[in-house]
Amino acid sequence: MKRVLVTGGGGFIGRHVVSVLAQAGWSVRVMLAPGEPSRLLDGLDVADVVVGDVRDLPSLDTAVAGCAAVVHMAAIYALWMRDYRVMYDVNVQGTVNVMQACRTAGVERIVYTSSIAALGVLPGDAPATEDTPFDQHGRCPHYIASKAEAELRVRELQEAGLPVVIVYPGMPYGPGDHRPTPTGMTVLRVLGGAYFLASPGGICPVDVRDVAQGHLLALDKGAVGGRYLLSGHNLSVDRLFELIKEVGGVQRPHRLAAPWALWLLGVVGDFVGRFTEPLVDSRTVRYTSQLLYYDCSRAERELGWSRRPIRDTLQDAVAWFREHGYPEPGFGLTALGARRQLMLASSKERNGP
Repeated sequence: MKRVLVTGGGGFIGRHVVSVLAQAGWSVRVMLAPGEPSRLLDGLDVADVVVGDVRDLPSLDTAVAGCAAVVHMAAIYALWMRDYRVMYDVNVQGTVNVMQACRTAGVERIVYTSSIAALGVLPGDAPATEDTPFDQHGRCPHYIASKAEAELRVRELQEAGLPVVIVYPGMPYGPGDHRPTPTGMTVLRVLGGAYFLASPGGICPVDVRDVAQGHLLALDKGAVGGRYLLSGHNLSVDRLFELIKEVGGVQRPHRLAAPWALWLLGVVGDFVGRFTEPLVDSRTVRYTSQLLYYDCSRAERELGWSRRPIRDTLQDAVAWFREHGYPEPGFGLTALGARRQLMLASSKERNGP
């Protein structure tokens, strides 16, 4: 039985990837970050767990040793941080370090989890492909800039002969979002009314379980040097909000935001972001006001990848959040109490009662 290392295996996508790999017969080793609770792996068929930091090469050498394959997923996925330098250290240099450790150990196959954020955006509603160059400098959040930079580094190593397959997940939704991630927060805030304005942009939500299956297919069938979008369904932000409220049984209205309202929200968010996490900021507003549509036909054609209906995905996400006691934040002062409840619910999922 071949062994595969999964970095970031305790994350939202990571735990689903660990599950499908184990079910497919791989012996799965998971690398958790220092301080990351092993309880996140409860119920998963994990061969062994190592603790390592992608910024520390010796710990990576230990983690990679004896593995035929590596799925590198470890990254900081956040739209706001007090110090963004840590994000670049982990997402960019950490990725380079993992690739270096794989090359030193002679790993046979590497699957790197990039992001649609590392690709460009085409004019109008034309869907971008794996070959669309990044063009969002100066108009995107730091997370996106960091993933774009990491993508360039991996592509260079890929072209130099490192056996890497790159996958680009869309915006993941579904059950098991314990933190929750920014996409999970969108679900909760739409249900609670905190997001009462929808941007004029479009997105491509995808089921986290389909993304996990895409990783397995890339590992087993992806061409070395290949790149595959796992991007899900293209729909407007307005339609996404409607679907979330439909499956959640919420009839609270929202409106399409006027350009001046989006600009104002961004400015206010930039000010709030000096002290704490805002609902949105100007970079996020600029980026998400575009039609972020992508074409996943290559993965469907070459890997045999498929996507479930997005309504089913959102229904399962809402059900999971409610089953596990996550609050649905409203707007204004009501959101302050919900933030503490969110932290408690997340801590319970990560660390136990």
